[in-house]
Order: sequence, then structure tokens, then C-alpha cells
Amino acid sequence: MPITPYKVFLVDDDTKHLVMLKNHLEKKSDYDLKIFIFSNGENCLDKLHENPDVIILDYYLDGIKADAANGLDILKKIRDEIPDTYIIMMSGQDSLKVAIDTIDHGAYDYIIKGESAYLRAQMIIDHIIESINMERWSTAQKRREAWLIIFIVILFIAIIALGLYDRDVFS
Repeated sequence: MPITPYKVFLVDDDTKHLVMLKNHLEKKSDYDLKIFIFSNGENCLDKLHENPDVIILDYYLDGIKADAANGLDILKKIRDEIPDTYIIMMSGQDSLKVAIDTIDHGAYDYIIKGESAYLRAQMIIDHIIESINMERWSTAQKRREAWLIIFIVILFIAIIALGLYDRDVFS
């Protein structure tokens, strides 16, 4: 059974964008999302121990803090610390090179900020959660099958042992 809510980290130095994206995802997603917002990557890194399922990360994060690490640097650090987390890069950069760089460093997808960015983010997150649910179901199914095999082996051994016992008793 899926564990809910799913944790989503939103990282962007544009507070207005963060709040609007958070509101959109909470209203439109098919899943129960617990959304945390961060205005810089360093604050996000400090909370990685909470194991988010998905992180949406802006490429440029220096709007509030001039010396803030950029999204690509944060992406690399996240990958080092929690490599299985899904990371979606979001940027105003309509650059193929930037998109390829982020994908090459482990981003799941790249979204260009614009009028359809929130809908695209929601659709990607819903797809990721469907994948997470399938993976969890598959893992649980394998666990059930392993227990069933163990039970059958134990039952088989018990039947053989009882058969040997009965033969010794009636000999």
C-alpha cells in the first residue's frame, strides 16, 4: 500500500513562483503531496535527511543571495547524498546545453518556465509517483512470493519429517 503523503521539495529564489507552484500542485495533483519550499539550495541540502520523493530545483538560485550555489551544483550534491530521489530542473533558460547538462548530471526532467510549466511539473510528479507506487508494489509482491516459498518449503519439510516419524513409530 502506498505511503502518503509524498514529500516534494521546491527550490527557487523567486518566492512568488514558489508559492504559485506549491498552490498549483496541492490543488491539481492526483496525490497527497506534502510540499516544502526553499529559497536557496543550501537550505534544501540541510533538509535532505527527510528523504523527499521529488525535488523541483531552479537552475539559477542567486536572486536573493548573490553567492548562492546554482542549481547544477545543488543537483550534484543531492545526487551524492540521496541518489534515488527524482529531481526535476526548472529554469527560465531555454537552452539545450543547460537542459542536457542537468540531465547528464542526474535530473529526471527539465522544464522551461512559462505558462505551461506548472501543469508540466504536476504531470511529471504524478507520473513519478505512479512509478514509485509500481516499484513499491513490485517489491511487496516479491516479498510475498518469497514468504510463500519459505512457507511451502517448511511445510514440505514438516510433511517429510512426519512421514519419517510415522514410519519409525509403526515399524
